[in-house]
Amino acid sequence: MILQQVSSLPKVFHILPNYIIKNKRSTVLIRLQHAQDDCDAGSCHPAVGDLLLGRSKQLTASSTCGMNSPQKYCIIGYLEKCFLCDSRYPYNPYTQHNSHMVENVITTFEPDRKKKWWQSENGIDHVSIRLDLETLFQFSHLILTFKTFRPAAMLVERSTDFGQTWKAFRYFAQDCAASFPNISSGPAKSVGDIICDSRYSDIEPSTEGEVVLKALDPSFEIQNPYVPYIQELITLTNLRINFTKLHTLGDALLGRRHIDPLEKYYYAVYEMVVRGSCFCNGHASQCDPMQNLRGDVHGRCICHHNTEGLSCERCKDFYNDAPWRPAEGTQDNACKRCNCNGHSGRCHFDMVVYQASGGVSGGVCEDCQDNTTGQHCDQCKRFFYQDPLKVISDPQACIPCDCDPEGTLHNGVCESHTDPALGTVAGRCPCKENVEGVHCDKCRANYYGLSGSHPLGCQPCECHPQGSLSTLCDQVTGQCSCRREVDGQRCSRCLAGYFGFPHCRPCPCNGYAELCDPVTGVCLNCHSFTTGSHCER
Repeated sequence: MILQQVSSLPKVFHILPNYIIKNKRSTVLIRLQHAQDDCDAGSCHPAVGDLLLGRSKQLTASSTCGMNSPQKYCIIGYLEKCFLCDSRYPYNPYTQHNSHMVENVITTFEPDRKKKWWQSENGIDHVSIRLDLETLFQFSHLILTFKTFRPAAMLVERSTDFGQTWKAFRYFAQDCAASFPNISSGPAKSVGDIICDSRYSDIEPSTEGEVVLKALDPSFEIQNPYVPYIQELITLTNLRINFTKLHTLGDALLGRRHIDPLEKYYYAVYEMVVRGSCFCNGHASQCDPMQNLRGDVHGRCICHHNTEGLSCERCKDFYNDAPWRPAEGTQDNACKRCNCNGHSGRCHFDMVVYQASGGVSGGVCEDCQDNTTGQHCDQCKRFFYQDPLKVISDPQACIPCDCDPEGTLHNGVCESHTDPALGTVAGRCPCKENVEGVHCDKCRANYYGLSGSHPLGCQPCECHPQGSLSTLCDQVTGQCSCRREVDGQRCSRCLAGYFGFPHCRPCPCNGYAELCDPVTGVCLNCHSFTTGSHCER
């Protein structure tokens, strides 16, 4: 689709009156001088107006005649050639008609408009007029109507950071090569080219001559007015008009040789119009005033599409599931609400997450409640599992695990949800290898001594098969069930007074000793004055 200008003043969709939108099937003329106020249909934009109206205190000049005391100035060709400028007080048609403060250039729609104007001090080449706006605005065009000759050279600059840095919009000069030798005299090759224009700097007309600056050169077709490059060209927080060279004439034309020739050289402007609109990135059709300012164009956007900020430059809280973008044409690019399943009211956007999802979801929930966790608070947190009978959005969906931390693989963590593909069952405790039970709280048969420090949970009983009655042992102590003449935790030795495991026979000491060697049967500690391996002598 190609955007072609019809009006003489260039604008991007909403900042210029008329455009033709062309495609292969049809040609449609659209009128855009009014606000595009249907924000439900896509991008929407506030109406264009005069940014100067209501902002007289934000308009300043580096030089104004008669600010400290009355100053004489002269006009060529009038019977009354010389006058006084006294700008110590604001203009009043009855009491202060010779006050020429810069606020006089603001349009008032009075019938005798040409009775007041702004005028600089005499003989100063370098003079600037500056408009400081309270926020970012979208600029359409500038029109200066001069009372005197237009400047022989001037330039217009803009700032988007409240005057910290400046960029040139356009240079104007009668002789571009002499006034601005490093600036091309055109024609511009692209919409953003900075050139010197010689059309508005001739010495004639001597009065009511205009200087016109259009934000976008109308000679270029704009295929996509919403790209950042184009938007950057037409937004500003400050506008500065720098007059750099006066037009000078021969002193003989004045007719009075004794008059200071500088008295007839000065800048004087009847009217200055700065057309623009509240800049809302396509997310608002109306704006509210800021700082109690009453003007034609307000600065605080009344945002739609789940956006907020002075210029609708960010997503509202909890609408961060997709990256913020300006609205473009029929695409509102509304900010998407985060999905936290009712467990959180806070989220943030994460580009890495968004890209990993294939551009589906980038909102990451913060401070999940109800024992949930995850990007969307869609999982039960550690040591909790999802009730199979409840959806994850239920406040009671997550139930505490009931696993013995000594006997589970992960210190008491259970399986968080049921998934046949993964073989998981919600709430099931993953027992260590030698542990069993719904809660992993007891040793398996033939094992004992449940302990969190043991990697397998329980130790093997290891009951001696010839000395024990069973392979089972006490699950706490590990004591095996021994045969009558057998002893030891594992039933692996004879009782005291017996020898020859595993058959364990009584010690053969003839009644003169209680103990014998458990392997050889040699009697120990014979008494009653007996001796020998069996106390037999």
